Amino acid sequence: MNDADGNLAHLPDSISPEEACMLSDMVPTGFHGVELADVKFGDTVLVIGIGPVGLMAVAGTSLRGAARIIAVGTRPNCIEAAKAYGASDFVNYKDGDIAEQVMELTNGKGVDKVIVAGGNNDTFETAVKVVKPGGTIGNVKYLGEGTYIQIPRLEWGVGMGVIRRSSVASCLVVELVWKN
Repeated sequence: MNDADGNLAHLPDSISPEEACMLSDMVPTGFHGVELADVKFGDTVLVIGIGPVGLMAVAGTSLRGAARIIAVGTRPNCIEAAKAYGASDFVNYKDGDIAEQVMELTNGKGVDKVIVAGGNNDTFETAVKVVKPGGTIGNVKYLGEGTYIQIPRLEWGVGMGVIRRSSVASCLVVELVWKN
């Protein structure tokens, strides 16, 4: 292993190998999404996907002091876990367009931050549609298929936006500077 001294840690006897697996993947990836989105105290945050990584994004968002956490998911056990970690509202993608549901929940205002931890390549379109001007989208979802992602031109502010690439090759931060 490269840099084993910096990347490995001795596990206390009280942590099982199964728990340690959570600490090596789901927790840091979910928390990294929170960092990429730059979640701040009082933010309204949308977490798209509440599998293991998304659940950790919900937990990290809560720890950062978000005022409202909207989570997208359908599995009852994941919804219950997201509630326990601090999610206040839920969107079921099977009940219709995610963007429309989020805009309804926020009275047309949208959200300050979006963390993409699930979905598919079309999820970016949804994220751009719901993030407020000046908001940030942090992506930790692996995009393993296709060549392109769709970003809606008008909601993107007809191109007045910033895309920053994280130092982690698979992570993307999108900042919406202006939106019509």
